[in-house]
Amino acid sequence: MTTNPMEVIRMALDREKVAYRNYTEYARLATEPAIRELFQYLAEEEKKHVKLLTDEIEKETFQEM
Repeated sequence: MTTNPMEVIRMALDREKVAYRNYTEYARLATEPAIRELFQYLAEEEKKHVKLLTDEIEKETFQEM
């Protein structure tokens, strides 16, 4: 198990991307509008997490320069 904070952030980013793809696919496959909306909402939340984590990685990368 890693204790490097940046590696943990990268692992979290990978998981958020997978969750986004999954929720997007579930929304596409959903036949009930309420279920589709739920998965679309969840996908958008994961998209926000991806952005936050990506921003953090970029911030850290630029600080190292």
